[in-house]
Amino acid sequence: MKLLIAACVISVSLFALQSGAAWAEDDEEMTGLKKLCAEKNDSACFRIGEKYRILERDNKTALEYYLKACDTGHLDACTYAGILTAGKGRQYSPEWKKAAELFKLTCDQNQEMGCFNLGALKYKEGRQKAAIKYFKKACELGHQTACSNLHNLEN
Repeated sequence: MKLLIAACVISVSLFALQSGAAWAEDDEEMTGLKKLCAEKNDSACFRIGEKYRILERDNKTALEYYLKACDTGHLDACTYAGILTAGKGRQYSPEWKKAAELFKLTCDQNQEMGCFNLGALKYKEGRQKAAIKYFKKACELGHQTACSNLHNLEN
């Protein structure tokens, strides 16, 4: 059961990212969003990242825009950047280290998904005590899957 939790945790997060509407690369809205993003508008950068990840299926470009949005304080962008970064790496890789930093940044700001993903990463690294710590915080913030994982790990 515990192995299933670890295998599904980040995949569940990626599934939760699915949404979207049709975009056109050269349309007026996209041009405006790119201009706003260049002016450090975190929401515009985030929306562009969503477009590339969901519609274009271009995670590399999406990650660039998520990181821009994260740098200016968009916590969801930090979490999504962490998910995409973790997906490029493996246990103890530089990518996982960077993903952990991104998740911790959001968890420190009381974002449940960041705490949940940090717990999942720690669990996959074999660091059960750290996983419990972050799942507990995510659970306290209202993340139900984190509560289930916490229950399974503590029993």
